[in-house]
Amino acid sequence: MSLHSLRLRMMGLAIIWVLASLVVAGFALQYLFSANIERSTRQDLDAAIGRLAALITPSSDMPVLSAPLPDPRYVTPFGGRYWQVEAVDNGQIARSRSLWDFVIEAPDTGEAVYRGMGPDGRRLIILTRSLEIDGPSGSRIYRVTVAQDHGPILEATQRFGHEATQVLLLLGALIILAAWLQIKLGLSPISRVKIALEAVRRGEAGRLEGPFPTELGPLVNEVNELLDAREVMMDRARSRAADLAHGLKTPLAVLHGIAERLAEKGSKQEAELLQQLSFEVSERVDYQMRLAALRVRTTAHSSRSSLNTTVIRTLTVLKKTGRGETLHWAAELSDDCWVDLHRQDLMELVGMTLENASKWAVSRVIIRTRREDDKAVLEISDDGPGIPDDQLKSLGTRGLRLDQTLPGSGLGLAIAAEILEINNGTITYGRARIGGLVVTIILPLAQASASLSD
Repeated sequence: MSLHSLRLRMMGLAIIWVLASLVVAGFALQYLFSANIERSTRQDLDAAIGRLAALITPSSDMPVLSAPLPDPRYVTPFGGRYWQVEAVDNGQIARSRSLWDFVIEAPDTGEAVYRGMGPDGRRLIILTRSLEIDGPSGSRIYRVTVAQDHGPILEATQRFGHEATQVLLLLGALIILAAWLQIKLGLSPISRVKIALEAVRRGEAGRLEGPFPTELGPLVNEVNELLDAREVMMDRARSRAADLAHGLKTPLAVLHGIAERLAEKGSKQEAELLQQLSFEVSERVDYQMRLAALRVRTTAHSSRSSLNTTVIRTLTVLKKTGRGETLHWAAELSDDCWVDLHRQDLMELVGMTLENASKWAVSRVIIRTRREDDKAVLEISDDGPGIPDDQLKSLGTRGLRLDQTLPGSGLGLAIAAEILEINNGTITYGRARIGGLVVTIILPLAQASASLSD
């Protein structure tokens, strides 16, 4: 797919936005989960301090709990939950069995939540609060500390992040798939416009026809207006060329009549000059008319015509002419070659080259066709006098006649060259094995999807 593809650009932009959104969503979810679980942990620690405060016996110098806390982790060494009570007045400390002999360094502030190190090098979330408890001998101040291992919280956060990543990746794949389907369906009308344009290029339709979305309506209308304008301009050009040809017929006929009268009066030199000029004008008008009839095509235009069928049809006609009846025609045709050329243009091309060969041949004309890669090759050889090597490059020049002894205008091969130039073909000249001229024409093969012309 081209980098200039609209579908590729839209798909790339969609992928970038989806991935960026998923990354932001992943970090946001991770942060919210971590903040929520730490908030829940603080609430649990705060509740544990409340229970400790209710169980402290202020009558004893050593902080003593009247009953153990119900959570078994407090009595399990390194169990993950810890408490510590310090009497501020005498510095005596009581702690849970889970701390073993470890003492939590609590700050002197009234209340603090912080992270610190615990027994066995574990990281803890610690909540410390100073409490004033009334006893028989007056109120006493205790610094109560509860803590919880941060490891399980970190593991839960990481596990959540891993699972959330899997869910987000699956969600991202589904969103990208949905975006691809949306782009494909959304741009499908453009494919219909392309198909309609291909139909116009192949000559199957004159305008863009079909149901198109409202958004493409202005574009389709503009293209149709351009096609209509082109058709009108081509019709006008053909009409003007035809009018010009018809308009010149009468003056040419008058010139011919004047030439005849001059010849009758003895002015043969002036008569021959007028006849020659009228003949040349007539031939050039015919040349321009034949060029105007050629099919104008673009590089994307495709057609499909049978080369062998065209050769056989042309031979059938030429054999019935006076000159063609006296010649031996040999056709060595390979498997049928379908060329990218309009049938009428191909008939004109083959007819002119074969007619030129029959004009110069002594007794024989050989026609061969073959395939070479993605090209079709047509070779036409005659046993005539041929052309000197230094004059081969001049063949096909408009109006040039290398031999004035035979009738003609020298425009046939020039028209053949025009046809090949329009249709991406080539023509070359050389010396044939049978002695005369060999004309080699190379044409592009037709695409399999092109509509049939024959």
